[in-house]
Amino acid sequence: MKKAICILLSLVLILLFGCTENEKKPTESTPSSDVSSEVVDQPGAAIEEVEISASLSAESTTVLDVKSAEIFNQLSEEKTPSNAIFYLDDELFVVSDDGLYVPFDAAVSMCSEGIIPVLYVKTKKAAKALSDRLKTGDITDCIVMSDNAELVNMVREAAPKISGAIDARENKLDDDITYLIQLRDEANRNKAKIILFGSHASNEQIVYLQKRLMTIWVETADDTVEAHCNAFTSGANGIVSANSKSVFDAIDIFEKDTIFREPFIVGHRGQPATNADNSLSGARAAIDSGADMVECDVYLSADKEFVVLHSNDISYYTEGVGKVEELRTEQIQFFILKGTQDEHIPKLQEFFDSFRNDDIMHSIEIKTSDTDAVYWLRDLIAANGVSHQVNLISFNLSQLKLAREVMPEISCGYLGTVDGIYSDIAPFLNQYNLSYHPSNSRMSPGNAYELNNRGISVNTWTYSKEDPLLNDVLNGYSSLTTDGALWASDLVTKIAADEKMSIKLGEEIKFTATAITKNAEKEIECEPIVMDGDIEFIKGENGYTPSKKGNATILLKHASVIKNGKVVYHYSQSVKVAVE
Repeated sequence: MKKAICILLSLVLILLFGCTENEKKPTESTPSSDVSSEVVDQPGAAIEEVEISASLSAESTTVLDVKSAEIFNQLSEEKTPSNAIFYLDDELFVVSDDGLYVPFDAAVSMCSEGIIPVLYVKTKKAAKALSDRLKTGDITDCIVMSDNAELVNMVREAAPKISGAIDARENKLDDDITYLIQLRDEANRNKAKIILFGSHASNEQIVYLQKRLMTIWVETADDTVEAHCNAFTSGANGIVSANSKSVFDAIDIFEKDTIFREPFIVGHRGQPATNADNSLSGARAAIDSGADMVECDVYLSADKEFVVLHSNDISYYTEGVGKVEELRTEQIQFFILKGTQDEHIPKLQEFFDSFRNDDIMHSIEIKTSDTDAVYWLRDLIAANGVSHQVNLISFNLSQLKLAREVMPEISCGYLGTVDGIYSDIAPFLNQYNLSYHPSNSRMSPGNAYELNNRGISVNTWTYSKEDPLLNDVLNGYSSLTTDGALWASDLVTKIAADEKMSIKLGEEIKFTATAITKNAEKEIECEPIVMDGDIEFIKGENGYTPSKKGNATILLKHASVIKNGKVVYHYSQSVKVAVE
């Protein structure tokens, strides 16, 4: 009888909200440059724009955690989140401890207005049932989540076009990065790009995994606006909440041009603006400028050494002649790089040795189409113990597919173009569990926002001038690859403040914090934004004066002008203020 009532409810909900999955099913897409390893870095035609539904320039994914019937009902409110987590039983009913019992299709139909269903499975039986349901192919725009990575892999094998997520909320986090790498490895091996942490995750832990092309969600500590503001300012890609109202109340606090997560800066072949392409000195210059990653191009020499070179022809960089793959390493390194006095074409081994102790990622572009190179690269990475410092990228889809097989723990990204908008791009990339690295002319903020909601990081290239680079800072891209990492040196990545402070009534003070830029720290003055409490802070000539005694919870807001004249905003985590 209970099931009959639920089936009737399913029909009613479908009639009310409309089940549009068949209408929304993405068309099959193919890359513009499928397997070419010699694609020239030239942008194509501009991609179709997608309107952003977010309130902020680069808003985080907002995920409703449907753990009760009351929370489920929030899906029908005027303002809705971008995603919703549905907990499935073995028969694919959406359930909760308070008696929620909704048929699968009815729950999915509630997501027809742009909400992405996150389908949570806890048992092998539930994963099998979900796999069978998704094999029909009428639902591709969804995410499978579990605290058991093998269950995610099971569903992803059956439905390769959907996204995968690992629930790590119960995992205890400490300062040991070994655990974070193990988590990256587990997620990648099981075809998941999203990792969900509890509210205890630190900005440093979040950023560590984001640099490795993972998408990080964090759960809010509670239902308060303060907790939601702290989740947003943690730098995570998305926040998971049980209260939609608090989500949108928190969003309303922030200025539109707020940056919650600064894009990572990738030194394109090092720093060509000041040094020779793909040189060791150029890579060091990019790192000194504050780059988070250094991109380098690799080919395999005749004697099986990886050399860092943009073209198979050594005349591209030197006065020599010959093909890298036909020459021995000593022949390749005999000639001096153009524009230098004594630098030779470096080996990848030299990059690993030189930057082993730097907090830097190697973004290695596989240029060669030699499939043996992928196996040699695996062995070189393993021999040097630098898996934790490596991301792999390529235009060559065949090489990326092979890399995913032989190095399944390492994150890989596709440099080619997938025609269409996010609904075409996501299912194509999900088949291979890849992040997206398109030309900046082939991406838009709207598409980046929607791809972020599906766990796919967007990493654009190549900014050969300063203004285009700075213009894209607010677009929500995960990283920006540039010829001049030094152009982004002054960008603020976050502001840090004391968790508590005391003020005397009648005292005029300046609220200060530490602004952390790409390569430095500096003290800044901020504006107090009250989240909780009835104390006002009255601005004067030399600071702010509290209106009364008591307690308040504030955010510190900082406005900065970047070099292109754009004003951007950063906010601290919450600060407890006692006025005595």
